[in-house]
Amino acid sequence: MMRTEDLIADFAARPWPATNPALRLAFAMIVGWLVSLVGLVMMLGMPLSAVSETGTTPFALKLGYTIALTLLSAAVALAAGKPGRRLGPASALIALPVAIIAVAAGLELAATPPAGWSGLILGSTSGTCMAAIALASLPIFVAVVWAFRVMAPTRTAVAGFVAGLSSGAAGSVGYALYCPETTASFLLVSYTPGILIPALVGAIIGPRLLRW
Repeated sequence: MMRTEDLIADFAARPWPATNPALRLAFAMIVGWLVSLVGLVMMLGMPLSAVSETGTTPFALKLGYTIALTLLSAAVALAAGKPGRRLGPASALIALPVAIIAVAAGLELAATPPAGWSGLILGSTSGTCMAAIALASLPIFVAVVWAFRVMAPTRTAVAGFVAGLSSGAAGSVGYALYCPETTASFLLVSYTPGILIPALVGAIIGPRLLRW
């Protein structure tokens, strides 16, 4: 299988507005996500197989949550790539999907006896979920770092964090195509930490990878 770096380099060699940061970032995330999806297919089989068991509403909830986080964090990542740019209140919008899911999870738990909370929160695949999201984010993170080469972030730790966050969120979109869990509580407790793992890694290695 072609490595992410090779695939991006092949596309980048063709006519492309490589100096447009927004287009470059979008292109990188799409290519990285496709590579990630290929890896998921190789490990887990064809996507959407769990939808017949979970139903369309839980699937739509997972997809809406992960796509919203991806778009919002990618927008903040783009802003973080501009020298001296303050992220400002707009970056707080990233917390909005998390807050909505937290409210939904609270309503679930309130309507369920405490004995059933463990099943709502952890399901049967919590550990697998977090690991799968973190692994699925790797090719996307590589692609996002490539996109940052035309940017000039001055706060590289912050830029690394949001680059990892957008990669983790995009990776969770891919895993959502397979996830057999159905509750908002599971989304909050398992998806969110899985998304934060590459974000924290990005914050740590961002000063080395994103300096210019």
